[in-house]
Amino acid sequence: MEWFGIVALLLLLCYSAYPGKVKRLETKVKRLEKKQRGVAYMSKLINDLVGKQCIIRSEFIFSFAGKTELSCKIIDADDEWIKICYTEKKDKQVVKLMRIENIESIEEQ
Repeated sequence: MEWFGIVALLLLLCYSAYPGKVKRLETKVKRLEKKQRGVAYMSKLINDLVGKQCIIRSEFIFSFAGKTELSCKIIDADDEWIKICYTEKKDKQVVKLMRIENIESIEEQ
């Protein structure tokens, strides 16, 4: 009988932490949903810029050209990706794909 009480107490202690964990997970899901809605809205705006010359600011451009902003032409865009074309130092045209969520800002030239 004592073991039953100890097991019941342990189960109670283990499961008492779940409401807090569930609440944290709910807030994370809400945050992700808000972020996704923002990305979806941004992708609609980017579709209006297809074919135009723009300046894109992002930390992830660093791997492309060694700086945080890049003057490029937007070739195509969908809900998650953007296809851009820019010119390197030696007049070499480079076409890259970039995730929309990694873009900080876009300025039309």
